[in-house]
Amino acid sequence: MKAEEESLLESRLAEAEAKAAAEKEASRNFVSSVAHELRTPVAVIRGSLEALCDGIICEREQVKEYHRQMLNESIYLQRLVTDLLEFSRLQSASFSIIREPVNIADVVSDVCRSLKKIAEEKGVSLETGDESPVFIVNGDYARLRQMLIVILDNAVKFTDKGGRVTVSQHMENEKLYLTVSDTGCGIAEDELPLIFVKFHRTVTGQNRNGTGLGLAIAREIASRHGAEITAESKVGEGTTFTFCFSEKMTEEELEAYS
Repeated sequence: MKAEEESLLESRLAEAEAKAAAEKEASRNFVSSVAHELRTPVAVIRGSLEALCDGIICEREQVKEYHRQMLNESIYLQRLVTDLLEFSRLQSASFSIIREPVNIADVVSDVCRSLKKIAEEKGVSLETGDESPVFIVNGDYARLRQMLIVILDNAVKFTDKGGRVTVSQHMENEKLYLTVSDTGCGIAEDELPLIFVKFHRTVTGQNRNGTGLGLAIAREIASRHGAEITAESKVGEGTTFTFCFSEKMTEEELEAYS
């Protein structure tokens, strides 16, 4: 019996050591990725400032262009730092989110209403399905709203004028499926498996200022709510993101909040 206990203890210790090593490696990779992302905008700002301070750039239009470039890089840095802090908090096991009954249909309606004007200004049609099933989760309304804004904002951003973005919901096997489809440029097949990886981004005209963290943040929020997010896409035809919510609150749980 003693030998079995010792063997079990050794096994658990080995698992703990392996987990600690994996977390340490993940942390090291994260720091390395952050440093890589920060290097380019910092180098651009420093190079521009040195050129201005040394008098190499002195013509009025060139000076204005350098100032504009530094402003753009500063805005990108601010956005990157904000997203990094957000992503880091969501990944931390100690970071708790608000838990209260949230009807997913309410979040969808709120986000669509907020982004409808942006879509209209771009000439993109934002359509919602007729079905709005009641599916209440024990979650954080603000975080779920943030998650859906990331996906819907991307859909509008990558869809050209005259295109369409469609948001729909349906129930199947006691699960809620929420889909966001667009008729945009689509995602290449080799890039599709990487879109949720932090810092991965496709550099296009529509995505010049992306930090590569939006989809990673959306996936973390979905995971915190017991939801799975997947994507399908074809270049030139569009992209569809699907959320599958399976953790619906029971009547007993809802009564506890009343």
